[in-house]
Amino acid sequence: MLTGQKIAKIRTKVGLTQEQLAQKLYVTRTMVSKWERDICQPDYNTVVKIAEIFSVSPDEIISMKEAVINELYSFLSDTNSSDLLKDLNEFLSTLNSRDRSVFIRRYYYFEDINIIAENYNITEGNVRTVLMRTRKKLKKYLEEMIK
Repeated sequence: MLTGQKIAKIRTKVGLTQEQLAQKLYVTRTMVSKWERDICQPDYNTVVKIAEIFSVSPDEIISMKEAVINELYSFLSDTNSSDLLKDLNEFLSTLNSRDRSVFIRRYYYFEDINIIAENYNITEGNVRTVLMRTRKKLKKYLEEMIK
């Protein structure tokens, strides 16, 4: 069962509407609808909040490892690199030390964003920004490798 289907099933089981769940999470009903239709995925911190609202374990919705893999896969799904590991290593060598370490800690060791932030003495928002920019650079790098 997909993540969105799990959210919808549990939400219905506990008797909440999409609107009520959205209010509890401070998001729009449209966002909840997109999650439930698997158009997009909530980040893992939001999954934890959803699980708290539903009084279930976050793993009943999605494991942290799956969430992190989905986060990275969404940027790589449309690339056709024939040797992804080699290309990934070459790409990582182009990054500065901190950005490379943040990327590896998140996508190889599956560390929580808050732990990465603490280790580098930066905000969680800054970690998210570094990861987003690095994923975009990686996608562009891989697209150029294919050309």
